[in-house]
Amino acid sequence: MRSKQRSVLFLLLSLALLLASCAPPAPTPTATPAAVAATRPPATPVPTQVPPTTAPTAPAATPTLAAKPTSAGPVSYVMPGEDYGYPSPFAFYNRGPGYMRMSYLFDTLVWKDSMGYIPWLAESWQVTPDGMTWTFRLRQGVNWHDGQPLTAEDVAFSYLYFKDKAAKGMVTWGWRLDKVQTAEVADGGKAVIVRTVAPTAGLMTDLFGSLPVIPKHIWANVDDPLKKLDAEAVIGSSLFKLVEYSKEEGRYVYGANPDFFLGKPAVDRLAFVKVKDPALALLAGEVDEASFSGRGITSVRELRSKPEFKIIEGPSDWALKLYFNAKRAPLDQRVVRQAIAHVVNRQDIVDKAQMGGAIVASLGLMSPGTYWFNPDLPTYPPDAAKAKELLAQAGVKPFEVTLLTTDSYAREAELIKGYLQAIDIKVTVKTGDRATVDGLLREGKFDLLITGHGGTANPDMEHPSNENVWSSVEYKTIHDQSVRAVDDAERRQHACKMQEIIATELPILPLWHPLMWEVYKPGKATPFYTPEGVDGGIPMAINKLMYMPAR
Repeated sequence: MRSKQRSVLFLLLSLALLLASCAPPAPTPTATPAAVAATRPPATPVPTQVPPTTAPTAPAATPTLAAKPTSAGPVSYVMPGEDYGYPSPFAFYNRGPGYMRMSYLFDTLVWKDSMGYIPWLAESWQVTPDGMTWTFRLRQGVNWHDGQPLTAEDVAFSYLYFKDKAAKGMVTWGWRLDKVQTAEVADGGKAVIVRTVAPTAGLMTDLFGSLPVIPKHIWANVDDPLKKLDAEAVIGSSLFKLVEYSKEEGRYVYGANPDFFLGKPAVDRLAFVKVKDPALALLAGEVDEASFSGRGITSVRELRSKPEFKIIEGPSDWALKLYFNAKRAPLDQRVVRQAIAHVVNRQDIVDKAQMGGAIVASLGLMSPGTYWFNPDLPTYPPDAAKAKELLAQAGVKPFEVTLLTTDSYAREAELIKGYLQAIDIKVTVKTGDRATVDGLLREGKFDLLITGHGGTANPDMEHPSNENVWSSVEYKTIHDQSVRAVDDAERRQHACKMQEIIATELPILPLWHPLMWEVYKPGKATPFYTPEGVDGGIPMAINKLMYMPAR
């Protein structure tokens, strides 16, 4: 699922209409920490082409820009990391950290700060009443890293080039390129007009605030962008230039772009390096900042006592999921999936596998507290007797399955193995690296599989599971209606219904939403959580604006 959305909203939604579609999004005390609050779409002066964007829950101060460095000389900033692919717009690994590494090099038409959408390469934009023609007035005087000017021709080219390559299967990120009809230069090169094939909800998130603009003079003659892994492939226009990348060591080193259109970054050298233990690396001074979630709560508790660190708490817009292969018997029977849901004790998993550093996930996948969340969903309280009864009614005999996951979720897998043993389902747990597990998920080569993703504050839930293992005509129909619903009240009704289908059909069993923290040493940069995530829902506190000087 990918979240993404708008720069602006329209009017406050009709409360009566919301109540008619599903109860207002209020988190239940047993599932949601006090810090998570329901959100509402803000009133904005632009048509409803924009989903609600609200500030994240976090400690009082969440500055958008970096604090002014206190030391003289070049400023270096180091964070823990691992390999997420070459950071070109086509080769980065198809997960949030991969997009983030690419975003430090390339710019979009609009971006987000700590409050919502702001002008970026586009200084302003307008959309026609039918929602199908978008005009972006471009910032002038922007240059590529190689010194060439960034022009409206580059912007129009980028949208058409990505659209063409996506149609050929060469784009793995979830940009809504299928909705682009044309992109053309206007007003003597001062603007770009993008026309869509139909009114489409969420384009500010899923396209204009997400798609990187690339230089035409580099990419125009590249037939297969996936194979372009040279120095030219990472020439962008953003605040950093790539200095070094090591796949083997998972290392990325960036240097400040002194000609960035908003001015030189406050950080001269940015690096992501592998560390064994982020908390120990912080204490040893090896890194300046680290992200923690879930069972990382134990490290956060220790670090809170250290006065040299600051800690901010983020939203739980991520989910760990148990995937069912609904094309394999007997998991192809909904009643079997429901029986398993009745025996998997998700609160027990939160307590034992995540040390209380998570909340039990919404069965509809959307994070509690978001505007789109449906609190009125079916429930499956732990009940082994009920589970056995459902299996008996379906005539299902004891059976065996294999459960795939990564080492990160081996504890969850072992707990689930024990739960299912109680209802005569024998589970063999197998673990692999992230790329292997992701590949088997895409190919549908599994019985049960545990992995997770961000973007659970984004209503664009086109694929709650892999299409190779589950599909629903009803679900697809409602999703298509939601994409066309540029009115947020109407879109929320569709989102509520999609969550109901997920919670009833159970193509997945959402396990938990993690609590999240960012721990950092103040003085060089100030991380913040972006409302509804960077791009379309990446719940990371490393938005590139944090590296810019405070203003």
